[in-house]
Amino acid sequence: MVDNWMDKVKSVASKAVDGAKDLAASTKIKMEISGLQGKIKDAKQEFGLNVYSMLEQGKALEEITAAFSSVQFAIKDFEAQIAAKQEDLKKISEDNA
Repeated sequence: MVDNWMDKVKSVASKAVDGAKDLAASTKIKMEISGLQGKIKDAKQEFGLNVYSMLEQGKALEEITAAFSSVQFAIKDFEAQIAAKQEDLKKISEDNA
């Protein structure tokens, strides 16, 4: 009887520890996603400022297009990182289901 009760206590404690670990991991991933979203926003804002400056200076469309390609490449990389982290979050959620 005492062994059964102790097994239940151990099981509950183990589930609580696992839940805390999953919460910490998911919180960390969410913060990383937020950081990457911030980088995307910053890249777009910086691009806008650069294009404005380029247009003021009379730069050729080819230079603006090259700048866009560079920013687009970086943003796509950030988006891919976000997608991977969202998959990690999904796995954590599925493990808890």
